[in-house]
Amino acid sequence: MAELSNLVGARIRQIRKERGITQEQLGERAQLQSTYIGGVERGERNISLDTLEKIIVALEMKLPEFFYFGDISVDSPDVEKAQLINTYISKLMLQNKREIQRMINIHKEVFDN
Repeated sequence: MAELSNLVGARIRQIRKERGITQEQLGERAQLQSTYIGGVERGERNISLDTLEKIIVALEMKLPEFFYFGDISVDSPDVEKAQLINTYISKLMLQNKREIQRMINIHKEVFDN
C-alpha cells in the first residue's frame, strides 16, 4: 500500500508544482493543514478518498485526469517515467484540439520513422 501512497503523493506534488501553488495555498483551498499536505505528498500520511477528492477539487482537476498514471502499474519501479508522462499529458490537457492533433502528428513523424 505504501507504493500507492507514494504514487498518489507524487502526483499531488507534481500537479501542485505545475500550477505554481504552495503547500500552504493548497491546504487553504482544500481546508487542510499544509503539514498534512506535505505528509501526503511524501507518502507518510494515509489519505481518505474524501480528503483526496478535496485536494483534487482544490487543484481544479477532473478525477479521471488526476488518476491517469499511464500504462505503468503501481508496482513498477519506473514511477519516475510515469511522472514524466503524466506531466506531459497534463500540459497537453491545457491545449486546444488543434494543438493536440499537431503534437500527435509530430510524434507520429518522429516515432514512425
